[in-house]
Amino acid sequence: MDDRHGTGSGPGDGRNATRVLLVGEEAVSRLGLRHLLGAEAEFEVAGEARACDALGEATRLSPGVIVMFAETTQPSSAELVTSFRRAVPNAAIVVLGRETHHAYMGLLLGAGALSYVLVRSAARDLLAAIRAASRGRRYVGPDLGEAFFQVLARQADSGTKVLSRREQEVLGMFAHGYTLKEIASSLNVSPKSIETYRSRTQEKLGLRTRADVIRYALQTGMFNPELGHAS
Repeated sequence: MDDRHGTGSGPGDGRNATRVLLVGEEAVSRLGLRHLLGAEAEFEVAGEARACDALGEATRLSPGVIVMFAETTQPSSAELVTSFRRAVPNAAIVVLGRETHHAYMGLLLGAGALSYVLVRSAARDLLAAIRAASRGRRYVGPDLGEAFFQVLARQADSGTKVLSRREQEVLGMFAHGYTLKEIASSLNVSPKSIETYRSRTQEKLGLRTRADVIRYALQTGMFNPELGHAS
């Protein structure tokens, strides 16, 4: 099998089937999804790709749904979602991930993903997410749903929506105890730029001290004590 793409096969072949592109670094993981979707008449696996090839494949295949694993890749998962939204705006994006941190999930949904499902979820939950996405509806796995949407509501009420994705990244890392130099290194930008993001973000939100930032991050779900920075 080609590591980047393949043709649809099995019961999913059909003129009215939703064309799906699978994106992930591991061929075995993509193969599992291909078999799962191949048993459903409403879906056709149009192709598959690693992250580095995914944008080109999405443009070429024009799928109705893109199912992607959220992994540490170049580009990052959020950047890839943003690129998909620009290149194939009619494609709905479903993300499969392991992370349950609300700020991280919010970053992906804010970038344009329509659904988020944990990798450990049951097959029926992934199928439900793809069905919902193909109809333009959001879906978050049942083990995440209520709590996550409560966090989104708090973020909207508190003004988080006025922050750019980069500002949210910097604020979240600052709340977790990372220094400006460490944040700059992680995000591959200059410390001066990080200081600008931090000061601009705190000014927007009226936060004066790190303690204010931590309180705000706790209230909006951006801060997870279990992910605190180990110094």
